[in-house]
Amino acid sequence: MTHPPRGHALARGGGTCGGRKLNTAPDESGQKVFGMRLFHRFAGGEADVLELLKTHARLAVRASEKLQAFVSKVGSDDWAGAKSSYQELDRIESTADEVHKELVEKLSSGVFFSGLGADLMNLAEHIDGIADSAKDAARILIFRKITASDISPVLRGIQDYLVECAKAAEALRMAVESLRQDKEEMLKHMEETEAHEEAADEIKSQLVEEVYRLQLPVLSIIQLKDFIMMADNIGDHAEDAGDTLYVILAKGYS
Repeated sequence: MTHPPRGHALARGGGTCGGRKLNTAPDESGQKVFGMRLFHRFAGGEADVLELLKTHARLAVRASEKLQAFVSKVGSDDWAGAKSSYQELDRIESTADEVHKELVEKLSSGVFFSGLGADLMNLAEHIDGIADSAKDAARILIFRKITASDISPVLRGIQDYLVECAKAAEALRMAVESLRQDKEEMLKHMEETEAHEEAADEIKSQLVEEVYRLQLPVLSIIQLKDFIMMADNIGDHAEDAGDTLYVILAKGYS
């Protein structure tokens, strides 16, 4: 191949073709424009994902709180109110599922580097698990209507238990809200999440023992035990989500 001699117009990035001036030199301004477009694309995608995570966490908290309202209705033998609370809980969980699906789609599109994207996807999975567990726990009590007299001996303990589970979910929500805002505040809420989960675990152990001592039909004992264990997943998912946030922080994303 014959190259234009040094100093030739084409070699300098200029020249003419058919009377038109050619410019074959690298366009630095064009590269900068492309880079800025790429930056804004990823920055915008990141903002969308963070906002979806916050929305997802808020829905998870609402689900855990609605479970408390549902149990109060069951304890007072208000099955019309319990059914209404369950239907609202079902709507909250369905909305959380939709947000989770959108999050997965955005993260799968490569908004974040692969390693961090996988961690954020794992975070979203645990947040979704909070809402799922709240609905599944309520379903255990509503499919076989347990009587108020059967649940009354452990009702206060169950309510205290659900409060701690919901507090774990709320502390997680606050940690998620602090992501990319305040690292120290985020760490504080992650520690609170773990503390509330541990408190819920202690109550759970006592509750299960109490349930097994009750003089109730076998099906009622199994139902109450299954409910307690399913509700335990609320705190567990909150704690696991907090652990995932530690991994995200360790990778320098705060």
